[in-house]
Amino acid sequence: MKNLIFLIIFSSIAVCTLAQKQHTKAVTTNSYLNVPAEGVLSSGLIPDMNAFTAEGAPIKVRELCKGKYTVLAAGCLSCPLFHQNYPQIEAAFADYKDKGVQFFYFYKSLRHPELDGYVQAQNISERLLQLAEARKKLGTKAPWIADTMEDDIRIGLRSGSWSVYLISPEGAVVYASGRIDGQALRDALSKAVGPVATPTKTIDLNLPVISRPGKLVNEDSEWGVARPEGLSILSIVPASPEETYYVKLRAEADDALLTTGTGRLFLGFYPDPIHDAHWNNLTPPMKYKLTLTEGVTATPAEASAKKGKGDSDTKPRQFWVDITSEKPFEEIKLELDYFGCTSEMCLPLAHEYTIRMEDENRGSRTYGMNKGNRNNKRKPQGGNDRMKRLDTNQDGLVSFEELYTQMKKRQGDRLTKERAKQNFDKMDSDNNGFISSSELTNASQKFNNKR
Repeated sequence: MKNLIFLIIFSSIAVCTLAQKQHTKAVTTNSYLNVPAEGVLSSGLIPDMNAFTAEGAPIKVRELCKGKYTVLAAGCLSCPLFHQNYPQIEAAFADYKDKGVQFFYFYKSLRHPELDGYVQAQNISERLLQLAEARKKLGTKAPWIADTMEDDIRIGLRSGSWSVYLISPEGAVVYASGRIDGQALRDALSKAVGPVATPTKTIDLNLPVISRPGKLVNEDSEWGVARPEGLSILSIVPASPEETYYVKLRAEADDALLTTGTGRLFLGFYPDPIHDAHWNNLTPPMKYKLTLTEGVTATPAEASAKKGKGDSDTKPRQFWVDITSEKPFEEIKLELDYFGCTSEMCLPLAHEYTIRMEDENRGSRTYGMNKGNRNNKRKPQGGNDRMKRLDTNQDGLVSFEELYTQMKKRQGDRLTKERAKQNFDKMDSDNNGFISSSELTNASQKFNNKR
């Protein structure tokens, strides 16, 4: 009897503890995931969200969706998965635009800043310029809107970098996915407004093929530094956000700096391609200066970059700074002096930033870097041999094509592409379209546990 009572009490405690953990997870956002930990908004009325038309006019998303079924698809200039899969949205648009369904891409904060040189927009004018470049680069026919600088849509819909939503004429979410799934979207549209007799194929749209980018250079050089995985992208605030900063700051920190006040700070300075900016190597090089709160020291607190090769270049200038403090602190001030140069002008400029000692938490990470577990801890190393075999392009991630190719070699005609995709989706626990080493290890462990 005593054992039975003990078992009941223990079980109750375990259930309560599990529920508490699940609740904690549901309200926690991990910026390294494609979508927030609690998942995309999948039901209920959409919140009151502000946005802008592609021409810059302010709009309300609820009013935009009112009275019509509306497809909203997230996108930006630096998300390879969006670039590879947006043709499915274009095909659905071609089939359903005449059935009373309206489609909009919403341009959001960058998923992978630094990819192709693009950096986060600092004002709505820059975001609209990026939107226009994305529309031109991708050749989209469906219209675009722009998220606010406060990320109203991304936060309101709990959106990832290539999430898709179908909104009812009353403003309720009737379908949502963290990733573009053309067939699932068509099923939802068919249920809402009726099927299409002959669906458009993406191959018939003659859209540009956006190749998968290679890994960013992550090594020490005269102008750059090698960054370890797992750094936190810090929140930075420009002193004059509406001004044009032709060179943008990127700040990252290791976990020790954020938790103890003593650690390493990464500073990167990037000419903004959206303004056609570059360094002029015939002028004095850029330099930064840090202003620190009492009790905080930095080495070096100020530094100048080395001049690049030739008369001009667009390579980022990167630095490590060692920060020392007896306790965590809130912010660092940075002043940047440089020549802001384009094809039409070159002027000496001085810009200021506040670097906040907190994760910016915008669902972004540098492509090929910043992808480690939080607290800069290495991922589990189990399954390394299998990872090396599957990761044929050696970029640290396994794509569906890589997995399917290797599975096909072993199973031959017995393996269908649909079955391979089911296996891939089970292993891709964060729904970012790739399998990491830790996801591969977890999948192997689950399989062994079942056995």
